[in-house]
Amino acid sequence: MSISTTLTALQTLHAGIAGITSAPTAIPSNLSTAVLPIALVWPGEADWRPAAVGLKRREREYIVRVFVQPVGQDRAGPDPGYQDCITLLELFGQAYQDDLSLSGAVDHIAVCRDSGVSGGGFELRWGDVPYWGFVFRVTVVEKTS
Repeated sequence: MSISTTLTALQTLHAGIAGITSAPTAIPSNLSTAVLPIALVWPGEADWRPAAVGLKRREREYIVRVFVQPVGQDRAGPDPGYQDCITLLELFGQAYQDDLSLSGAVDHIAVCRDSGVSGGGFELRWGDVPYWGFVFRVTVVEKTS
């Protein structure tokens, strides 16, 4: 298994979640509202170690940032971004729990943590624009020979 294989498996899972418009494997140069909500994945830290005889084990954290919509951009009244985040947050968590092997692409998802809903914190800004969204940190166990 490779980082690109796992990234593709994650984005395939994300693309199948109702309400997600885009889940590309490459990070775009900018965010257009036409592709929102968008799920983007950054490979994070990994722990590399031997496993059983002849096997190698890697646990890598994948950082999944879901940008739902810009905060308060040209919207009168209540901002629907918050409610949209709650719905998507639940759907993402359920999708990970329902497919712990990412359709056989990895050994298993070991840990899955979410940030809760964010209204444009440090991890959910793009081009200095704050976005409604959330962040999942998904630790994936990959074994190879």
